[in-house]
Amino acid sequence: MKKRSILFLLLAILCAGCGTNNEAQQNPQSPDESQSAEAVITYSNMAGEQSRQEVQDILLSHLPSVSVDRFAEFVEEYNTAIENTGLQDEFVTAQQPVYPVEQTDILWAEKMGDYIGTNCRINTFTLLKDTIGIEPDAQADRELLFLDHEAIESRSLFSAEEKQRFDTLFARVATEPTKDVRIHAQKMKEHFEKIEFDNQARMLSVVMHDNLDGDHLFVGHVGVLLPSGNGYLFVEKLSFQEPYQAIRFDTPQAAYDYLLNKYATDYGQETAAAFIMDNAELVKQASEQ
Repeated sequence: MKKRSILFLLLAILCAGCGTNNEAQQNPQSPDESQSAEAVITYSNMAGEQSRQEVQDILLSHLPSVSVDRFAEFVEEYNTAIENTGLQDEFVTAQQPVYPVEQTDILWAEKMGDYIGTNCRINTFTLLKDTIGIEPDAQADRELLFLDHEAIESRSLFSAEEKQRFDTLFARVATEPTKDVRIHAQKMKEHFEKIEFDNQARMLSVVMHDNLDGDHLFVGHVGVLLPSGNGYLFVEKLSFQEPYQAIRFDTPQAAYDYLLNKYATDYGQETAAAFIMDNAELVKQASEQ
């Protein structure tokens, strides 16, 4: 438990681990904001058989079965380890939940020891690695992926070649010391244009700016958006500690809004606010709201 707590403390300091803004959810700035339409989602944690099968069927309609099966194993592992605590079995329309992280962290550690599990990047890569083209770059900046590497290596989640591709996809990208999202988005676009993305199973990224040791951009959160009937399904793992969510949206724009409202919080920091990219394209930034 001590090792796990230290790792998550480092993760919070670096703001680099598919984190969520739980404090903001628990302490909303105003009643109007806490009850806003953007805070309501139709979601499931895939803890019930019906929703789990529905999500798998949608994934299988766009992705290889080997990738979907592996993802399903991760979901089952996490949900079982935390005994479905705080999870929604089937799809419901409700306010974005605040999960009992302290309780589920204890349950996870009791069963899984020091293994920290998987996060948003690991799950997204698991789903997309066989449908997107990534030329491994040995020089990719892996500085903020240390916890990802611990999880990958402790359970041999990816082959050596896959790990190189993972590092290339989620590499830290050098940028300029500015709060101008347009400049940062162009840097990220240039990085992502080296990737051959799938135009059906799309990668939605929350790109963040940090200046801890120079100015850099990194994928702080990420998930997969897929067509589903007349709408879309967004699949994500909120963080190492927090659960999986499958969320129904009518349009891609609704998914962009969800991600921006959840992650692009401005506390008056020197760095730029987070922005949303759909594959290699900037699709949403805070100033557009």
